[in-house]
Parts: sequence; structure tokens; C-alpha cells
Amino acid sequence: MVRFNILLLIALATLMTSCSTSSTTQEDELYKAVATTNEEVEISTIEQEVIDVVNEYRVSVGLNKVEFNSVAYGYANAHNEYMISEGVISHDNFDKRASNLSVEANADFVSENLGMDFTNANDILEAWKNSPTHKKVMEGDFKYTAVSVTADENGVLYFTQLFFQ
Repeated sequence: MVRFNILLLIALATLMTSCSTSSTTQEDELYKAVATTNEEVEISTIEQEVIDVVNEYRVSVGLNKVEFNSVAYGYANAHNEYMISEGVISHDNFDKRASNLSVEANADFVSENLGMDFTNANDILEAWKNSPTHKKVMEGDFKYTAVSVTADENGVLYFTQLFFQ
């Protein structure tokens, strides 16, 4: 059943996004450059704020708080760098991220929310709450999360939040 959920999520992610022609090798290399492998990591103020507002929202609707995970943080960072290099937000290579988290963090089910060009945690939370798909992800049965917020050369912020059980 667990593997079915992962395969279903991969199929949905593939159907809901347009994949670029870039290979996953680029994102793999980016992950290697920012990988944390369960080491203690220091996240930025805005990254912590996103985790906090998402947890406040989850608690307000009767759900558990999600705990920070450094392995997922490495993948969120790498995906932000990839999106910045492509100049657009996308779920490209999600199946690879989910598969890697399945192996490296023993994840049974993985999902992600993305955003771009928001300036603070409250604004991205409101956008996600107002999108049925993003809201469903935030309200999912998850235990762990990580969020990366990365600015491109023009100061535009890219957001990747990974959730997993």
C-alpha cells in the first residue's frame, strides 16, 4: 500500500506538471553540493517562519505539528537551486526526490508545496491555504517537513516545502 501511494503521487505529479528537458543529473549535482546527511543545519529566519505558520495552521485544524528533517532540507535546497537555474517553478524531478527520501529518510509518502515571488511566511501560507491542492498537502498525514527559501539574483524568493510520513 505504501509503495502504491508513492507511485500514485508520482503519477499525479507527472500529470500535473510539465517536465522540462533537463535531466535529473543537474538537480542530483545540486543536491550533492547542499546535502546535509542528518547533520545539524541552520535554517534561515524566513524558513523557520514558514515551518511555524504551517504548524500553527495544522494545529488550528486539529492536525499534528510536522518536525524539521535535515535530509529533506537538502533536497528542498537543491530543488530551489534547480528552479532558479531554470527560471520557473516546477515539480520537475519530484519522483526522484520522493524516491531518494524514501531510501534516505525511510519515507513512505512524500509531497511538496512550491511558491515563488512571495516576501514572507504569512503570504505564502495564505496562497497555499487558498489553493485546494496546496491546502490538501499542508493538511496531509505527515510527520516531517523541511522548507527552503532561496533568492535568485534579482531577489525573487523561491519556496520548496517537502512533507513526508
